[in-house]
Amino acid sequence: MRIALVGNGNLAWHLNAALREINSRIDLHVVREQPVSSPWKTTTNLSDINDSFHLVLLAVPDSQIAEVASQLPEKIIAVHFSGGTSILNLPQKNRAVCWPCQTLKKGTSMKYNNIPLLYEFSNSETETIVRAFLEPAIGRWISANGEQRLLAHISAVFSNNFTNHLQFISQSLLKEAQLPTDLFYTMLKAHIELLETKAPESIQTGPAQRGDTGTIEAQKQILNNHAEWKEIYSLLSQNILEKYQ
Repeated sequence: MRIALVGNGNLAWHLNAALREINSRIDLHVVREQPVSSPWKTTTNLSDINDSFHLVLLAVPDSQIAEVASQLPEKIIAVHFSGGTSILNLPQKNRAVCWPCQTLKKGTSMKYNNIPLLYEFSNSETETIVRAFLEPAIGRWISANGEQRLLAHISAVFSNNFTNHLQFISQSLLKEAQLPTDLFYTMLKAHIELLETKAPESIQTGPAQRGDTGTIEAQKQILNNHAEWKEIYSLLSQNILEKYQ
């Protein structure tokens, strides 16, 4: 079976790493420009993927998936790895989505067999072939249709992306106070550990959870010089108040 990989960003880097760990191989790696560090034969020409290929892994930005897939042979199995993009963006009859629920950055090592992966296949034959190739390399596989995956993708934005931005705000305020930016790391790590065994609503704390509107108003005044952060603080506090009071 001939296999091609398209893309050379964060996802492609980690696919390469995961596949090398199990001694799998890619026959052709299509990249945007040369030179690029890759253990496989590389090309910049997408047209080099011809009818002799069986499986094509599309590790490209979401906005490029449909365009790139439309230039691939109809007979191949096309796989994309986006949580927010429909399987229908792939015009091939044999198609799949395999979304790893993990932030991926080049150069960071991780245990790939621990990563949850949401999958969707167009037919059973495609599932057999794709899983035989990728499942030994990546994580625990969970079936999810397009609607389920979109909700999971939004959930990931709340769980990871928004949380990270809140850490940016927190550290900015600590810098303003001339305090160490890692002041709350111990607290964060302890909370993450609690979330492994307890529901979030059972371990919510803070002034909004206990209905301490006096503290909330005082803290909002402190944020008067940061209007956007004050708005975020107010919205989240109100949402928590409405849930617990």
